[in-house]
Amino acid sequence: RGMGKAMPDSAIVPQTSRGEIALKPSELLPACIDVLHTFEPSKTTVDSHHQEYVQRHRILDPTDVKFIHQVLYGCQRYKKLLRVFLSSFYFKHSGEVLRADRPLYTVLAYLSLLRLEELTFEGFKKLVLSQDFVKTRVFLRFTFSEDNLNTWLKEGWLTLYEPHYVQTELIDQVLKFEPEVRALVEELDRRQAMGEAKKVAEAQAAAALAEGRGGMGRHTVPEPFNLTRPAARLLPHPEH
Repeated sequence: RGMGKAMPDSAIVPQTSRGEIALKPSELLPACIDVLHTFEPSKTTVDSHHQEYVQRHRILDPTDVKFIHQVLYGCQRYKKLLRVFLSSFYFKHSGEVLRADRPLYTVLAYLSLLRLEELTFEGFKKLVLSQDFVKTRVFLRFTFSEDNLNTWLKEGWLTLYEPHYVQTELIDQVLKFEPEVRALVEELDRRQAMGEAKKVAEAQAAAALAEGRGGMGRHTVPEPFNLTRPAARLLPHPEH
């Protein structure tokens, strides 16, 4: 359970430079998920796979390139910690989550447990809001729960890290954001309710139109979110 040194690739993410178009949150998070899902460690290295991926998908913004690399690298380096999380999460919510979404939850867990302070909650929120409400909501409720952290995750993490580290650097760090996450979950609940209400209204409007009682409707298209750039911060100590 030795702690080792902090990750050398610790973390200053460069700012967007000359005219490169940054990915929207709805594009950046799926890119992180896809680069992780398509990585085959028996055939290539993190660096080689990352370089090939961003070139093939023409991801040019240096901030996005660096962020995607850090996510892939971090998910590999802390895979034991993340495996404990995913095993418990899937066991508790087996009827609500899909195995096919494991890469999504792996990336979200890495960002939540190890990078949230650096990313900032606003940046994290924009990524979350770009995804399916049902999937992210069940994740947030599990991850940012003191009871779940202590009941479902702590014991497994203690097989990897010292008790003080698990409490102060993992559990306490996550719970710092619990009030913000609670408000975010409430927002997701409202958005789902609004979406269901919109579907009902559209169905009623379609029925009215079929009966000759309809009129012209207007739909608001939400503007895309822009990811807040992470500030410099050292990551937790790596696994051994």
